[in-house]
Amino acid sequence: MSFLETRQQSVSTDQRRSARLMVAIPVTFRTASGDRQCHMANISDQGAKLETESPPGQGVSGMLIMGKEEVYCTVIWSNETACGIEFERCIGDAALADIAGDQIRRSGPVANTGNIQMGRKRGRLVS
Repeated sequence: MSFLETRQQSVSTDQRRSARLMVAIPVTFRTASGDRQCHMANISDQGAKLETESPPGQGVSGMLIMGKEEVYCTVIWSNETACGIEFERCIGDAALADIAGDQIRRSGPVANTGNIQMGRKRGRLVS
């Protein structure tokens, strides 16, 4: 499945402003207090989710360094193990493809919730 096909499938199944691509990319988040080594769990043209041992708090601004790409961003949510960042400007599909590249996590097809029978356990459906 190509990059654009993956992105289009993601758009049709996710109700966010922008489709998220599931990735596993080591990145650096540079703030005024120093550099944090993180793993990017997902990315869109407007933001990303970073997983790290000590995520910065909400409202912290910094530079996300992803190989050759550097993007200014702000933390919009944070918990004990991860944070969500919003890019200052949307990055284009070309930059997104360069960043994600072949690091997109391949997963099975997305479940069609219309096929799930309410009130029945999956194990009872198999004979």
